[in-house]
Formats: sequence, structure tokens, C-alpha cells
Amino acid sequence: MLASALVAAQMSTVTPVAGAHAAADSARVNGTVYRPIAPVPAPPKVRARSWVVVDMVSGHILGRHRARSRLPQASTIKLLTAVTSLHRVHPTNPLRATRRAGKTICSCAGVKAGRRYSRAMLLSGMLVTSGNDAAEAIAGADPGGRARFIGAMNRTAARLGATDTVARNPSGLDQAGAHSSARDLLVFLREATRRPSIARWLDTPSTRFGPIGARRHLLTSSTDYLLMYANSYAAKNGFTSRAGNTLTAATLINGRRIGVALLHARSGFTTKGARRLTTWAANNAERLAPVGRLPGGPSTTPFLTTPAD
Repeated sequence: MLASALVAAQMSTVTPVAGAHAAADSARVNGTVYRPIAPVPAPPKVRARSWVVVDMVSGHILGRHRARSRLPQASTIKLLTAVTSLHRVHPTNPLRATRRAGKTICSCAGVKAGRRYSRAMLLSGMLVTSGNDAAEAIAGADPGGRARFIGAMNRTAARLGATDTVARNPSGLDQAGAHSSARDLLVFLREATRRPSIARWLDTPSTRFGPIGARRHLLTSSTDYLLMYANSYAAKNGFTSRAGNTLTAATLINGRRIGVALLHARSGFTTKGARRLTTWAANNAERLAPVGRLPGGPSTTPFLTTPAD
């Protein structure tokens, strides 16, 4: 369930423009940018400091609001942790959870220090219920240790073109110098949805978690967007006192795969705001020219989930 704490920082509000726009030039409304090539309504009001909505296949950015602002991102950084783990952590060898993992600040999947877990199990705990302990266990399983893993996270971000991101830990807990952007979070989500060992957990409402050979307990998704909308196929949320509410999600709607990311959203508006932006982009995509593009160009790798529409 999304955190209910109020965000104290000042929010930027997008105010709709009266009427529709038909100009080919970019329309700008209080920091929001979109480019209508035929009459379209302005993007919906979203109470967040930063957001971006994209076509996940082409990578075209259909609307953005301070999308490159470098802000704390909370647990949405776990998408980068997951992608990095695919080339740093062995896929089948048992992984012994570190003492740090067992003592990390929760939200927790229930990792026990010294017990052995599969990589898939730790990914499930990290992505389904947003376990900080599972993220630390993955980082601690790097052959070079936790610091090497975090270094690899930053190299992975740079390789993907996510140049607004600096990772300081694998969980997304507040730490000086750590930040990302709404645009970068969709870079990570897009990459994650191409990887079957990650994509499965971004579309899982519940799973059973536990060490190898031991009893497992039930984990449920912490991401309301995934639970509320059947046509969503990948979602990850987050909350810390500095980051506020954060979310990145992908939805198959009107035959289009639309991705959205919000940073520092006011409590109660994260899921609804993301849905309104997704619906606006899907309904108006043919009448919108891109106002940018995610790095990597069009997707040549099929998305690996098949949601109901």
C-alpha cells in the first residue's frame, strides 16, 4: 500500500490550459511540455514535482514535466539494482545473505542473515514487496562485495544512458548524493521489462518467499497501481521522507504500451496521477509529436509480459 505520510516539500502543479491546442510547436504549461499536431486536451493536473509519460515501444516522450530534475527516487532504484544483478550475481548458485541484509531498515521481505537464497527469490522479495533487505542481500552477493555492486549499478546506468542517476545503495533509502529522474526511471523500467527474470516480478501481485529448503511466507505487492489496474504489466513504487511518493509503471491501453514515472508526488495522487497521464497519452498519442526520446531508440526486443487489455 502506498505510504500515507504527507510530503512537506513544495509541489509543482500542472494547470490545464483552457481549450485544445493544434500548433506544431511545443505547448508549455507551468513547466509541462507536450507537442500537439492536432487538437488535444492539455495533460491532466498532477501533483508531483516531476513526471514523464512515454510510448514504451518507440521510446518517444509524449509529455514531460521537469523530467530531468535530479531528485531522490526511493525504492524505484530497485529497478536498476535488478538489472545490474543479471551480470553481477550468479543466477543459480545459492547466495548467503549478509549481516547487513538481515539488519537493514525495512520495508522487509524477511531475509535472514546467514541463510541461503536463490537470486530469483531475492528478486521477488525486492520487487514484489520492495524488500530493502532483499536488495542488500543481492548487493552483498556480488563476488566483489557490496561496494563493487553499487559501482556496477552506476556503470549500468551510464551504459543505458541514464545520466541523471547516481546510486549510493541498492535499496533506495535516503543517502546523500543519491538521485535519479523521472526520465531515467523509465529507462530502467523499459530495460527491466525486456528481461524475463525481472519482468515476471513486476507483474506479480503476491508470491511466497523464504530461504532454500525452508518454509516460505506470503508476500504481497506494495504497488497499488499494479493491484488496481489489470492492464498494467510492470510497476514499482517507493517512498521515503526525502523522496516523497515515487512510481514508475507500464500499461497496455488502447493497444499501446505506455510508461509513466512520477517523482515527489503528494500522498494520494501518485497512483491516480499516473493513471490519468497514462490514459491521456494513450488516447492522444496519434495527435502528439514527441518532445524527446528515451536513450536506446525503438525497442527491438519484445516486451516479455502479456497483460490483459
